[in-house]
Amino acid sequence: MKPCLATIYRYSIPFLRPVPVRRSSLGTRDGFLLALRSPGGHTGFGEIAPLPGLHEETLEQAGQQLTEFLRRPLQDIGNLTIGNVADSLPKNLFPSVLTGIEMALLNLQAGMKGAFPLPQPYNRPAKILPLNALLFGDTPTVLEQAAAFSRQGYRTFKLKVNAHNAEAASEQLNALNRTLPKDALIRLDSNRSFGLAEAASFLDTLPKERIAYIEEPLRRTPEIPELFRRTGVRSALDESLWQHPGIHSRLPTESLGGFVLKPSRIGGVAATVKLAAEAHSLGLPAVIGSAFETGVSLGFFVRIASLLDPDPPACGLDTFRQFRRDILAEPLTVEGGNLSVEEAYRKSLRPEFSMLKTVGEWTL
Repeated sequence: MKPCLATIYRYSIPFLRPVPVRRSSLGTRDGFLLALRSPGGHTGFGEIAPLPGLHEETLEQAGQQLTEFLRRPLQDIGNLTIGNVADSLPKNLFPSVLTGIEMALLNLQAGMKGAFPLPQPYNRPAKILPLNALLFGDTPTVLEQAAAFSRQGYRTFKLKVNAHNAEAASEQLNALNRTLPKDALIRLDSNRSFGLAEAASFLDTLPKERIAYIEEPLRRTPEIPELFRRTGVRSALDESLWQHPGIHSRLPTESLGGFVLKPSRIGGVAATVKLAAEAHSLGLPAVIGSAFETGVSLGFFVRIASLLDPDPPACGLDTFRQFRRDILAEPLTVEGGNLSVEEAYRKSLRPEFSMLKTVGEWTL
């Protein structure tokens, strides 16, 4: 069976406070929702929301490509899985567009069949997904955020650091070390801002027993093994995975702390599943993250993360807390630092249409 109707909606929602992305900050999150509808009345939603500073494509370029895609005949969706959903889609789609189309197709098939489409055999899905809490701001703000999240049950925290604020970051991390529960871990994210010597000096000022890993620490990724040799701190790969495909196979596994996988940037759902399998084969965690997408994507990513690992690591899917109001009819809720997989996925299927503007509609 094929979708018979497609609608594109646009949204724009404000952040609670400006969110730092690379060397700028964003006041709003803007994107598209694609709705694919079946003759039987089922609807599958997918989100297309390239993030300025992270994605190469602009929102306007993504919208134009999505419109062009919908003018072509669509495939029969009867036998899709999270591993093969991209096989019959065009190879030149932007990562954000591909992810949104995959999401809509998989959600539509799940609605039609009453079950999420999986290849067989597959892990027994996890029922809850732990989250890492994103911290940013000056030291008093970071400590206040961390204390509030800690009271709510979070035990994994993420802090952005870079070579330009290394001294302030060191101050924050040592203060966090004094105040966080003993079982709490901190993940750092550098966005490749450090040289090797700078990174080693910075890490040597930190309570290393608290550091789970530092994400993309170096401007030169091949130097990660030497950073590990000097400091004992492992590195996680994020943008290196799509900028230099296969680089993880050229780095010693002991120097790595995991793969951070943002589906809309890594190249889609199927590409994420493939890289997660490679991480697991190396004994590394696959940490599903978001690019500040709305709850429509986050609930879907929660579902994917629950399928990749029966005991999943804390994932970077807590970004919905940064919105004044998400576009879901019923907002996502966290208990004890975890999301209920079934509840989050169910909520992700119901956007609040009053917050959406119709851009176009097509009979397929």
